[in-house]
Amino acid sequence: MTPSVLRYSDQIPQMSPQMDFNYITMIPSNGATFSPSQEVRIPINVPADSFVDMKRAYIKFKLNNTTATVHVNNVMLLDPTIGGAAVIDTFRVVSGTGALLEETQHYAALASLMRINMNEGVRASRGSLTEGSSATPLSAKSQSTLAGDTTAHGEFGRQTVAAGASVVLCHEPVSAIFNADKLFPFGYTQGTSYISLTLADVNGGICRYNNPNTVTSLTWTASEFELHLPVLRPGAEFANNFRTLIQSGLPINIHSVGFQNSQQNIAAGASGMNTITFSTRKRSVKSVLCGLRINSMLTNQLCDSASCWKNNEITEYQYSIGGRRIPSAPIKVSSALDGQDLGSCYNNTLMALGHYDSNLRGGSITRAVDFGQYMQLIATDLTESSKCFFALDLESYGEGLSGMNLAGQGLPLVLHANFADSANTRAGRANAILADLYVVHDVIFTLDGVSGTLSASS
Repeated sequence: MTPSVLRYSDQIPQMSPQMDFNYITMIPSNGATFSPSQEVRIPINVPADSFVDMKRAYIKFKLNNTTATVHVNNVMLLDPTIGGAAVIDTFRVVSGTGALLEETQHYAALASLMRINMNEGVRASRGSLTEGSSATPLSAKSQSTLAGDTTAHGEFGRQTVAAGASVVLCHEPVSAIFNADKLFPFGYTQGTSYISLTLADVNGGICRYNNPNTVTSLTWTASEFELHLPVLRPGAEFANNFRTLIQSGLPINIHSVGFQNSQQNIAAGASGMNTITFSTRKRSVKSVLCGLRINSMLTNQLCDSASCWKNNEITEYQYSIGGRRIPSAPIKVSSALDGQDLGSCYNNTLMALGHYDSNLRGGSITRAVDFGQYMQLIATDLTESSKCFFALDLESYGEGLSGMNLAGQGLPLVLHANFADSANTRAGRANAILADLYVVHDVIFTLDGVSGTLSASS
């Protein structure tokens, strides 16, 4: 064994600066109770010279069923995958100088995608207690038929809120800011950054029964929003040294992984090989994921708009990225009982999601149980929800560990999907389909110590 006096590679461990820790609660700056389609603006107003651990931050709010007619059937059915968080339609973070740090459209759909690929036990315990999602993820039903649920008291594992009642929920955002790998120096920035939540339409985000004894439309509001921030404040010596360091011109860079959303419509009746064109200018694209929903269900209270996913009888898919087809041969998919082929699609989804969170290595899905089924059979695609997404991990095909650079390509990002047409029960046979593409990409947040401005580069 080498004596310690000769182990020249040994490093003296560096001391961590002493910091005072506390939770600070932020409330909206533009109101207290919010109606559908309104914006909720919550400032990130932390003490000077402090840091925020955004990975442990969360949003708390109250969801209110304000339907005037109190009846046993006028209950609000919460989304089985993300509960009351389905009322958040767009998620933004804006810096104190007005720079857009992050924006995710169709945020509820992204959150649903992530929760579906989360372990069943986590969703059944933590998710049901905090977000209001189902306590029985494998058997819970995401309502996705335009006829709705005509059965009284047929919650199918979903949590409910009675007319005139409320429920208090907590939500951990799916966000690059909230997933940063370092403490955020919000106490050193110019101005006050804020989080902007645009709520869904009155017919989106919640679900109701289709029953003769129910009203034709439920009404709801969201109130008592709180942003809970874990704040660490160093001592005066470290704070002064850190401020001197950044004011010397040394930029502070914080890495994270975020999402960009773009959408395209697929015409009703489209079959055979379809070319669905999206676009992105991100420099480091790690993976892409596409989900399909019937367009009219997104604003229909009889459906769970965030999680009414369909497979539209896709038999194979492939992407064109930067002008080349990836992979070289299409990924085969089949929901048929005879020759069912699900593994390749699911494996690609897990690899694609792993860039954001290493915990996304499983899912609350099954091969054959009706409401937890990964990919609905041809006969049930129109009336039941699938749990599948058409994904591709691009670090397997790109430039080392940095993803694919699409910033200067000037070429679209294309999904080539083959829709079979063997039955009238295919979701897109008589319905327009909305395709949501989520691009998973690297993002670098930079604090300019001289000006105090915070910016994002991706």
